[in-house]
Amino acid sequence: MAPDALQFFVTGTDTGVGKTQVSCALLSLLKDAGYQPQGFKPYESGCASLKAPADALAMREAAGSTLSVDAVCPHRFKAPLAPGIAAARLGKEPDFGVTRAAWKRLKGGTVVVGGGL
Repeated sequence: MAPDALQFFVTGTDTGVGKTQVSCALLSLLKDAGYQPQGFKPYESGCASLKAPADALAMREAAGSTLSVDAVCPHRFKAPLAPGIAAARLGKEPDFGVTRAAWKRLKGGTVVVGGGL
């Protein structure tokens, strides 16, 4: 039986530096250790498909999760830019209330959050 829930935040300063790979490795190890981890990627940019954000889906698969894509990744952008810049170019600002609601759905369990600076 796994001990109390754990929470990790994986970050880096650029795209393509391995944040998702590290997040997936952590999720896989946590699952193997008896946890029921969830991946959470609140903002993903550079999405070839907004319906199928590659990083969030990889994290969901590594965790063995059945959460919806919207629960794992509530904000998605096509432009391969920092999410805030990608949103600004669309004349939008991501609703933090949506982000917070998605986080609350995780109910304080074991989570790996993937994000950038």
